[in-house]
Amino acid sequence: MTRNAQIVSSGMYAPERVIPNTFFNELLGEDVDTWLRENLTIKERRWCGDNQSTVDLCVEAAKLILDNAKIKADELDLIIIATDTPEYISPSTASVVQFRLGAIKAGTFDVNTACAGFVTALDIASKYIRSDKKYNKVLVIGAYAMSKYLNLTDKKTVTLFADGAAGFLLNSIKNEKE
Repeated sequence: MTRNAQIVSSGMYAPERVIPNTFFNELLGEDVDTWLRENLTIKERRWCGDNQSTVDLCVEAAKLILDNAKIKADELDLIIIATDTPEYISPSTASVVQFRLGAIKAGTFDVNTACAGFVTALDIASKYIRSDKKYNKVLVIGAYAMSKYLNLTDKKTVTLFADGAAGFLLNSIKNEKE
């Protein structure tokens, strides 16, 4: 029998602050709404409030994931956060999430591979579960608070980025067909 990883729960959180394309028309002094709608189908995006951060987004998503799985944070074995907008340089964003959730048994680390971050973290989580019996419940969250870092005068980037967090809980399963 071999072990494998299975996604057993998911959840997401987007900040309440909605930024419509018309905001950028006014900010940049030109019609960017038409191009964004026609070429990228973007009508609006969510940005963090002034007092929100990457960890805040992660914690809200994590609470939904754990509720959907009907487990408590202290049952987690590992937390992996994929982000290129970390809370701090050190400690890891995952460590702060672990503390806020009360996931007292969970190991933690961040993965920073930009756009590939979430799928990279998911792959890593699966490999932890498959190779080590100590890891049975692994929380993986991808999160961005990019609005905190945007140059509001750069029309090539400011209109594209948004904030939010989403993730999966992976659980170990045994494959009996081998």
